[in-house]
Amino acid sequence: MADDVKNELALIRPMIATDLDRAGKGQLVYVGRDGEVKHPAIVRNRQIAAYTAFGTITLAGVALAATSFPVLVPFYLALGGRFFATVRAVKRVNEASVALSKGDSATGRALAEPVTRAWWAPGRVRALAELRVAIADALDGHGERALERVRSARARLSPRLIQHQFSYYTEINLLTALGRTKEARLVLEARGDVPAGEVLRLSYWIAQMHLWVADHAPKLATDGPYRAAVPTGKLEIDEQELHDRMRKGLSMTAGADLLLLCAWCYAFRGEHDDARFAWREAKQREGSQRLDVAMPKLAEWMIQYQKDHPELDHPDEEP
Repeated sequence: MADDVKNELALIRPMIATDLDRAGKGQLVYVGRDGEVKHPAIVRNRQIAAYTAFGTITLAGVALAATSFPVLVPFYLALGGRFFATVRAVKRVNEASVALSKGDSATGRALAEPVTRAWWAPGRVRALAELRVAIADALDGHGERALERVRSARARLSPRLIQHQFSYYTEINLLTALGRTKEARLVLEARGDVPAGEVLRLSYWIAQMHLWVADHAPKLATDGPYRAAVPTGKLEIDEQELHDRMRKGLSMTAGADLLLLCAWCYAFRGEHDDARFAWREAKQREGSQRLDVAMPKLAEWMIQYQKDHPELDHPDEEP
C-alpha cells in the first residue's frame, strides 16, 4: 500500500477502532484490565451512563443546597466543574495518543503536557498525560528522559490499571533502544509468562523480540554479511510459536513492527524464505513512524539484510 493511500485512510478513520486487528495509524482501542479490547459502543454507553448519573446528582445537590443550605452551592458547582474539566483532560490525552501514533511528537506534547500540570485533575489523569509526554520524548530521541518519565508516571498509577502494566513494556523497549539490555531483560523476566490478554500479549511479544534483536544483532554484524553469519545463541521460541506471531502480524492493519521482528527471527534461524515473506508483508502494513528511534538495532539489521538480499523487494518471477 502506497504511503499516500495510507495517509488518506488515516484521515477518514474514527478515533476508536473496534478491534486490534483493524486499528491503524491514528486510531486507539479501549482495553480492559484483562488486556482485551473492548468494543467502543459498550464503553461509550457506560460513559454516558456515568456522566448522566453524575450530572443528575450534581444538579440535585445544587437544587437541594439552594433551598436548604445555600452555602453548599459553590461546593457542588465546583465538584461538577472539576468532573467535566477532567473529562476534557482525558479527551486531550486521547487526542495526544492519536497524534503520537502518527509520529507527531510536537502535537502530542502540546496536548498532553498542560494536563501533567493541571493540579485540579486526578493524579491518574496527570500520570497518563506524562506517559504521553514520555512517548513524545522518545520520538524526539530523548530516551533517557522518556525512561524517567515512564517510571515517574507508573509510580502514580494503581497496579490494577492496564496503563500500569503497559508502562513496563514501554520501559523495556526504551531500555533496549538505549542499549541497556541487561536491565530490560530483568524487567521482562519480572513480568512472568506471556500475558493472556490480546493487547498485553502483543506488547510482551514486541518487547521480547526487540530485546532478542538487540542481544544478537551485534554478534551477527561482526561476522560479515548477515546471510553468512553463524548465530552464536538460540532464540527462546519454537517453530509453532513464531508462526503464530507471524499470523497475528498478518491479521493486523498495523502489523509491520511485529512482522519485521518475525522476519529477523526467521533470518536468524536461517529460514530466509520465511524471512522474505514476513518482510514483504510488513511493507504492506503500517508500523512505527520512527523505527530507527524505536528499534535502532532492527533498523540497522534491515539496512544490512536488504544489502545482502537485494531480491527482497523484487517480485518473484513467474514460472
